[in-house]
Amino acid sequence: MLISEKLNSDYLFKKKIILNKKILDELSRVDTLVFDVDGVLIDVRNSYIEAICQTVQFYFKEILRFQGSQNLINPEEIEYFKMAGGFNNDWDLTSAVVLFYLLKARENNLKDVDKLRSRGPDIKTFTTKMLSPGGGLTKVIDSIEKDGYAKEWILSLWDKDLITKIFQEIYAGEEYCFNIYGFHPSLIKKDGLIKQERIIINKKKKDFLQNYSIGILTGRTEREARVALERLGWDDIISKEKIVTADDGVGKPHSQGLKKIADSLKTKLGIYVGDTWDDLITVKNINKEERKIKFLSAIVLGEGFDLRSKSVKFYLNEEVDLLAQDVNSILYSLERVKNNRQ
Repeated sequence: MLISEKLNSDYLFKKKIILNKKILDELSRVDTLVFDVDGVLIDVRNSYIEAICQTVQFYFKEILRFQGSQNLINPEEIEYFKMAGGFNNDWDLTSAVVLFYLLKARENNLKDVDKLRSRGPDIKTFTTKMLSPGGGLTKVIDSIEKDGYAKEWILSLWDKDLITKIFQEIYAGEEYCFNIYGFHPSLIKKDGLIKQERIIINKKKKDFLQNYSIGILTGRTEREARVALERLGWDDIISKEKIVTADDGVGKPHSQGLKKIADSLKTKLGIYVGDTWDDLITVKNINKEERKIKFLSAIVLGEGFDLRSKSVKFYLNEEVDLLAQDVNSILYSLERVKNNRQ
């Protein structure tokens, strides 16, 4: 899929980053950088993303005792939920996938994951055509047919707390589960996928970050975020008042979390770096609601940074300010702006 002529004229295309021409003169005035964690600072494809897939499979096979062996969701399909909006919380996303398949199980009278996987609608159709944008888990629950018996049957098999517990055990494993979540695993006793996480941001850029006020806005819990910051070596530059997590109860795309950080850092012009539609909408929301604070939106796509990809066209159509391969590409561009001003 090619980028339209209009988008070509609105944006400056470089090797690993695309910049909205409207914001080029503003980059030198940026005083604050706020980062999401997952997919931005930490590569979670083999941890959180894989935990979603494994949790769904474990729930249907080991808890509900469905037959068959085919995987019900793969990492690529999780992106469809993320782009639908409202699924910044991976526990909610996992519960939504389970509910989606329970809906199909009820409609088709199935207890076999192979047959369940092959019946329509598929995940792409469900998330792009049947869910309203930004609806999240609530809209999936609302999609259950109004037939009282059918709804009762589906919800009787859907245990959100248990799904979350399975996810936590798979993600944290025996070594970290108690420290992060406060309980010892009872269902899955093995190394957690947390050990598969990889740091994305170049640690050598820490000195450059001292040019800005730094904050964290993440869907992780506080303990999960602290583990990430320890691995990054950012304990000394990110104090408690500069972090907003899921424990604060101000989830994206609502702007309260970003506003809280901006107030703490006395932000005038900031950049929020995320990797999902919710992150982009968070920036749009704060810019609509605040007069003295402005944020530029930055989205990183990782391997999805390809001019032929639907993701690139999607975010350019949504008028993102910076679209990059990774966070390092954004920091490199900011570094060049700083150097040119000196």
